[in-house]
Amino acid sequence: DTPLLAVVAGEREAEDLVEDVSLFLPDVSHLPAWETLPFEHVSPNVVTMGARIRARHALEGASSAVVVASVRAATQRFSPSPVEPLVLTVGDEAGFDTVVARLVELGYHRTDRAEARGDMAVRGGIVDVYPPDAAHPFRIDFWGDDIESLRTYSASSQRSIEAIDTVAVFPARELLIDEAVIARAEELRIDAPWASDTWDRFAEGITFQGMESWLPWLAPPRTVIDAAHGPVVVFDPVRCADRAADLISEEADLAAALAGTWGAGAPEAGEHPPLYLPFDTAAVDDRVLLAPPQAAGPGDDGYEVRGLDAVAGDPE
Repeated sequence: DTPLLAVVAGEREAEDLVEDVSLFLPDVSHLPAWETLPFEHVSPNVVTMGARIRARHALEGASSAVVVASVRAATQRFSPSPVEPLVLTVGDEAGFDTVVARLVELGYHRTDRAEARGDMAVRGGIVDVYPPDAAHPFRIDFWGDDIESLRTYSASSQRSIEAIDTVAVFPARELLIDEAVIARAEELRIDAPWASDTWDRFAEGITFQGMESWLPWLAPPRTVIDAAHGPVVVFDPVRCADRAADLISEEADLAAALAGTWGAGAPEAGEHPPLYLPFDTAAVDDRVLLAPPQAAGPGDDGYEVRGLDAVAGDPE
């Protein structure tokens, strides 16, 4: 009766588990890892961010959703930005200007035609929006401030496909420049002047390519494991712990290689806030179910509920 987070060692294993569980349960989500590296000033793919936003929203819900994540995705510091969608329904007095302003707040890029995920377009009393997790963009037709119709349409031909009654528009980016981010950027102007040009852009509300790479400086050290309020199932905890240690080591190696390019006053290698955090289930230890690989005997399903400390040195 609460969302469940399942953690596996690798990204491919997470994808396979999602496919398997979806045969039995209707509400299964994959929380993918970023395809970008720490310190790489490139934004993750918008589809990846969209999938992560939906999965995080499922974890925050009250339904019996299952979210599957690799260790890389589960130990990544996550954005403090809210993941609540903008829900629009035919007949609602949503307010034309209010909806347009809200879509901008959700990270949508205003353009002439909404042809790519993360785009929005405004023409007269019509708002087009292409959510990153949607198969097709949506067209919102207003009559004054009332939503007169909602339709999906083809991104290539711009022709309508199907009329719908309601739509949930999730944020277009994981990191939204809201009041909290602006306040943190203003603090960093003083605390970390070596990157003042970057903090200025955040403080002024400017969205830019690679802004997500600065997440470790802007977000508290929390992961989805910390945020999960339901059961957390860890498959093969020894491999998961090893993989988490590898990620931390790889990030440290990258920092050592790049620290010299960060400029005067920048932190030394190892002193930067990390993107990948230790694989620590202590905060939710009372809800963790560990599933180490082991031979299943008669009447044994091969799974145990055990403490992480007990498994850490277990040769099994």
